[in-house]
Amino acid sequence: MWKRKVEDMKTRYVVFLVTIFLFYMISVSCGESNPSLSRLPSAPNFVLKDLNGKKVTLTDFKGKVIILTFWATWCPPCRAEIPHFVDLYSAYRSKGLEVVGISLDSYNVGGLKDFVKKYQITYPVLVGDNKISSDYGGITSIPTTFIITQDAKIFRVYVGYVEKSDFEKDIKILLRK
Repeated sequence: MWKRKVEDMKTRYVVFLVTIFLFYMISVSCGESNPSLSRLPSAPNFVLKDLNGKKVTLTDFKGKVIILTFWATWCPPCRAEIPHFVDLYSAYRSKGLEVVGISLDSYNVGGLKDFVKKYQITYPVLVGDNKISSDYGGITSIPTTFIITQDAKIFRVYVGYVEKSDFEKDIKILLRK
């Protein structure tokens, strides 16, 4: 049984790496100044609950550029990116940006609410599950952040800590469209 779980994890990891590579190749081939958004893969829809128990879907954010970040409270790079997302959300929300954090913690919602309050997170935080992790390529490293276009296409994927300026470049490209 243990060997099977290890093999399953290896397979998921390889699939994840191939997916990331393909997303990278697509984003590079599109060019930064004029990406061909029609060739980008679609972002999987989801139904998750927010911290108040309300169901939220990707389609709720239709027409917006979305930063969709998978994170956890115990992850130092995730915590380091939170101020970036708070700042970007504040600066670009009125221009069509949505930031959505998907917590992969096994925390209870009360603990997660306390964390959100402590870190002054102003953007929506959803409670993730195995299905969304799998749907988005098998999230094996956090933070993993997807930049999603107004028509729900995956424009770029970042794995690991990313500087605010890199996210901002993507936002500016997509909000010009």
